[in-house]
Amino acid sequence: MPMYVRGHKLKNRLFFAPMGLDLANRDGTFSDELFEFYRGIINGGCGFLVLSNASVSQYSILQPNGLRLFNETQSLSLQKIVRLAQEAQTLVGVQLQHYGGQGVTTYTRGKELLTPSGVPCATLKKKDSRYRVRVMTLEDIEIVKAQFVESARLAELSGTKLIQLQASNGYLLGSFQSPATNLRTDQYGGNAVARGRFLLEVIQAIRATISTSTMLSLRLGVDDYLGDKGTVATDFETLIPMYEEAGIDLIEASICVADTFSVLTGDAPEVSALLHLATKTIKSYATVPVGFAGLVRSVEQAEEILANGIADFVGMARALFADNDLIIKSLNGRQDEINWCLWDGKCFKDKHNPRYQRVYCCVNPKYKRPE
Repeated sequence: MPMYVRGHKLKNRLFFAPMGLDLANRDGTFSDELFEFYRGIINGGCGFLVLSNASVSQYSILQPNGLRLFNETQSLSLQKIVRLAQEAQTLVGVQLQHYGGQGVTTYTRGKELLTPSGVPCATLKKKDSRYRVRVMTLEDIEIVKAQFVESARLAELSGTKLIQLQASNGYLLGSFQSPATNLRTDQYGGNAVARGRFLLEVIQAIRATISTSTMLSLRLGVDDYLGDKGTVATDFETLIPMYEEAGIDLIEASICVADTFSVLTGDAPEVSALLHLATKTIKSYATVPVGFAGLVRSVEQAEEILANGIADFVGMARALFADNDLIIKSLNGRQDEINWCLWDGKCFKDKHNPRYQRVYCCVNPKYKRPE
């Protein structure tokens, strides 16, 4: 079933979710290797896909081969994949990212990582011997807002008609929304609405700049998996209508932060249940389409989620990483040919493994993990 958003037709409601492949060139431009990977995803039949983690700042880096989008050379490098997708009637979006306190100081030329309140990320602190954070000033907030606006302009320059803001998983925009990392007492902290102000202002500034025909999507962190200490879905009852009024067209719900992300590497039913409930809660506050990605292993499971009203669209990352043709094979009754994801989470761990220079798969022969 197609979906229509801001005048654009999405041919179906299945999408390849933003997945940190970290296969860009060292200057942050889109590489030939990324092009070949996403060519396979596009040919596999999904309705749309989102290129993940395009950093808006040279001082916000997690991986040396991460995608970046703060100059025109980086923007123009995306045009080839955008054109290919258009020919296949598949929409390619670009996710704008600022890692905040979940970046790596080693790659920021010694610059301290920006955070709402100076709360460090334990996971990154263990991995980065030079890890340092600082509290953002009001001037910092204005600078970062301007960086998001500029990156949105550069995304449009590439030809894409879908821009996504990464406001989940503990990264900067998401960390402002969480009581675990936002301890501010100024206009950007103190309650759920105030914690959402920074993101709201970013949305407003971008929507005032980009074309009215460009879709603006939000990857929203709806549960930090920290209990009442962190963000929970009910925090957004007032904020969702505000985000929509500011110009958001799609919402992708996501859960966990770096310090709790390990729960997603397996296939725990209780984690799926939490994600489904949180998505349905956000959907009850929204008038725009709401979806999610996470722990979805098959087209049949995605169709069940849609039929049950849990989400309006469904994303897969690991399942399509394991077999780029999973959707086409499923629709053509060729399930016995699918390389099914083993759901062991090794692909997530590859990027932090010094033995590897990229993310591999246990079952996909295109990029099978070396023994």
